[in-house]
Amino acid sequence: MAIETPEYEVLKKNRNIEIRQYPGYIQAEAEVPGQNYRSAIETGFNILAGYIFGNNTSRKKIDMTSPVKTSVSEKIPMTSPVKISGKYKYKVAFIMPSRYSLGELPVPGDKRIGFREILPHKMAVIRFSGFFNEKRINDSIKKLVNFLQDEGIDTEGEYIIAGYNPPWIPGFLARNEVMAKIRE
Repeated sequence: MAIETPEYEVLKKNRNIEIRQYPGYIQAEAEVPGQNYRSAIETGFNILAGYIFGNNTSRKKIDMTSPVKTSVSEKIPMTSPVKISGKYKYKVAFIMPSRYSLGELPVPGDKRIGFREILPHKMAVIRFSGFFNEKRINDSIKKLVNFLQDEGIDTEGEYIIAGYNPPWIPGFLARNEVMAKIRE
């Protein structure tokens, strides 16, 4: 069975960077402490996986989707270079299957989980492979920032790190992305 991923339209492409138009969707999210993206993903993933595996008021299992999205909850200026070190709060999110409305999702058993309706939006995205590590993430952010500055594109909010594969996929086959919301 294929894992559902939000559909999008590619508006512009330049090598491994795309400008995409996304439809609206609902995401479940948890804010977690972490030393880096990897530690935050591990903690947040377990919280959110519990929810979709039945830790909710109706004990209902919900299909897994991809990507798993992670961002720093504290605002970091979108400048280059970006260095992330020390302990931060991160937001880890699962996109809910498209067949659910906000009112149809069961109430989480874990109070750290909340839902947010994401409206249609444009994203600037750069793809990278390999396992999540700060160097790959920061290098990708720097490349994306340089592209956006060259194109005169303004963004808003935090960088989102998106992982599409389960942990047993070899790093060279893994699909990861850095995303930035384009200011309308």
